[in-house]
Amino acid sequence: MSLLTWEYEGDLFCALTTETGTTQSRTTHYELSEARTIPAIAPSAPASPAPGPTAVTVLVHAPTEEKPPEVSFDTTQTLPFAVLQHFMTLVASHMENTGP
Repeated sequence: MSLLTWEYEGDLFCALTTETGTTQSRTTHYELSEARTIPAIAPSAPASPAPGPTAVTVLVHAPTEEKPPEVSFDTTQTLPFAVLQHFMTLVASHMENTGP
């Protein structure tokens, strides 16, 4: 699992990537959401970002699966187009480096 955050025009966004299964039956979930800052529990620890409700989900199956990738959008949320472009660039880059 990995969480990547970035700022766009003062708002914080995050891409969460989770892989499940083995190489032959791997499924990769990519989720895009606004990030929320979680206050630090202890004064010595910094606040940290965490994902909010998912706006876009991309689901990619291993090449051996006979399932095509799926994309779904939460119609109640809006995102700047540049944020969606950045997210899709991250997904494409990850797929290039790890295979579908």
